[in-house]
Amino acid sequence: MKKLDELKDIIDANLEKLDIPQEAKQQLEDKVRPVRKRTFKRLGFAAVPIIAAVMVFILFFTGTPVNQPVVKVYASNLMEGITPREGEKVQLKEDFIRSTADFSIDLFKNSYTKGKNSLISPTSVYLALGVTANGAGGNTLKEFETVLGRYGLNMSDLNKYYYSVAKNLTQTENARLSIANSIWYRKDGLGVKKDFLQTNADYYGASAYQADFNAPETLKQINDWVKGKTEKHIDHIIDKIAPNDYMFLINAMYFEDEWKQPFAVDAIKPGDFKLTDGTTQKADFMHSSEMGYLKDKKAQGFIKPYKDEKYSFIALLPNKGVDIDSYVRSLTGDSFISLIKNKSNEKVEVALPRFEAEYEKKLDEPLKQMGLKECFTPGADFSPMVDGGGLYVEYVLQKTAINVNEKGTKAAAATVVAMTKSAFMIQGKEIVFDRPFVYAIIDNETNLPLFIGTMMNPAK
Repeated sequence: MKKLDELKDIIDANLEKLDIPQEAKQQLEDKVRPVRKRTFKRLGFAAVPIIAAVMVFILFFTGTPVNQPVVKVYASNLMEGITPREGEKVQLKEDFIRSTADFSIDLFKNSYTKGKNSLISPTSVYLALGVTANGAGGNTLKEFETVLGRYGLNMSDLNKYYYSVAKNLTQTENARLSIANSIWYRKDGLGVKKDFLQTNADYYGASAYQADFNAPETLKQINDWVKGKTEKHIDHIIDKIAPNDYMFLINAMYFEDEWKQPFAVDAIKPGDFKLTDGTTQKADFMHSSEMGYLKDKKAQGFIKPYKDEKYSFIALLPNKGVDIDSYVRSLTGDSFISLIKNKSNEKVEVALPRFEAEYEKKLDEPLKQMGLKECFTPGADFSPMVDGGGLYVEYVLQKTAINVNEKGTKAAAATVVAMTKSAFMIQGKEIVFDRPFVYAIIDNETNLPLFIGTMMNPAK
C-alpha cells in the first residue's frame, strides 16, 4: 500500500504541473479521483498506466485545452443541432487590406480621447460587427458593408476574409493570441434564426447561449466569459442588463508575446516624461538598439519584432512642433500601411517607457461618424437575426488593457454589441417612472383620493 500511495502522490504532482488553469485542474482531479480510487483498489500496482490513460482520455474528450482559460457557462446552449462547417482560408487581397486599414485608423481617430491614454482594438470591433452584420438586412446590411468593406466588399466576402484573418492571427508558435466570439440571447425573447447562428459558427466560431436576462447570475456569467477569455485582464464588459436588452454579441481577444530581443534589465533608467500641459512625470525608460526605423513627414519611430516575428510593436513620436492631436488627425489607412512598408533597416537607439494602460470607450458616435447609422435606430432591419425583427443596436462598447515591459507585451480587448427591442415590439406594457408623475392613495369603494400629489424630484 505504501507504493500505491507513492504512486498516487506522483499522479497528483503531475496533475499539478499540467499547464492548464487551476479551475481546469480541479475539474480534472474531480473526474479522475473516483476512477483512480476504483482502479487502484481493483488492480493495485498495474493501475498506474491505466490511470495515466484515463487522465489523457478525460483531457481529450472533455475539451479542457492546454493554455486556454476554462469558462463555465450555465445558460442554455443555442448551438444544439448546429455543427460549424470547416471554412477555407482565402488570400487577403489588397482591397480587403486597404478597407480594413481605413476602418481601423478611422475608428482610432474617432475614438481616442484627447489628453488621456487611449487604446482601441479595431480587430475586436470589426469581428464583433461582422457577427452582428450577419443578422442584418436591407439598408442596414448595406451600411455595415459600406463601413466594413469600403471597396465593394459584401458580407459574403468579409466573412471569408475575417475567418482567414482569425486563422492567420491565432496560428503561432511562441505568441498567444486567442479570439473568441459569443452570442447571448434573452430566454423569453424572439426566436433567434438558425441560419444566423450557423453562419457565425462557420466563420467566427461563435458560441450562442440563451439565458434568463432577469436573473442576476446571468450578468455574472456573461462577464465571467469575458474575464476568462481575456485572462482576467478585462474583468467585466457590461454593468447591467436592462429590461429591453435582448441580445449581446461579444468578441474577446487576448495577446501575449515576448520580444525577440528583450530590453536589458540593466539598461532600464529613470527619466522624465513630458505631459501635454508642460509638466513632467517620472517614468522608467527601457533602452535598446533597434534595426527598424520608421519615418514620415510628421513623425519618426521604430519597429520591434516579437519572438517568432509574427507580430511587432511600433511606436511613432511626432516631430517637435507637431502636437499629438494633429498627427493623429493626419493619419489614414494608406499612410499608416505605407509608413510600415517603407521602414528602413537603419540602427536606431530607443528609449521607451514601461507602461500599462486601460481604456473604455462607447463606440456609437465614432461608428455613426463612419457611416454606420441605421443599425442604431428602431427602424433597423435585423430580420435575418430573429423572428419578426424589431431589434436594433443599443450601444457598442469596447474595453482594452495593455502592459508593455522589458520582457514583452500583454494586451486584451473585449467588444460588446448590445441589441435592444423597438418600443412598438415590446411584449406587454412597461412604464418607467423616470420623469415627474402624479400619485395618490384612494378609497377602493368610492375611488376617491385620500392623498394625491405630484412627484417632481425623488431626491428631495
